[in-house]
Amino acid sequence: MTKNQTIEDAYAAAHARAIQAAEAVRQMLEDQPTPTGDNAIGWDDVGTLRHYAARLEELIQTEDADE
Repeated sequence: MTKNQTIEDAYAAAHARAIQAAEAVRQMLEDQPTPTGDNAIGWDDVGTLRHYAARLEELIQTEDADE
């Protein structure tokens, strides 16, 4: 295996891992009660979504700072 193949393999694995993590986050969000749904919404649900939003915004801000 050449050095370039190693880099390409590592990048492909990292890309797949990031996509999988993004899909898991999407599923976490979809598992929360919808604002217009029939499920009762509690303050714990608000706190959970605020926490998710803050972590995602932190990730986005970190990416923006790198550009």
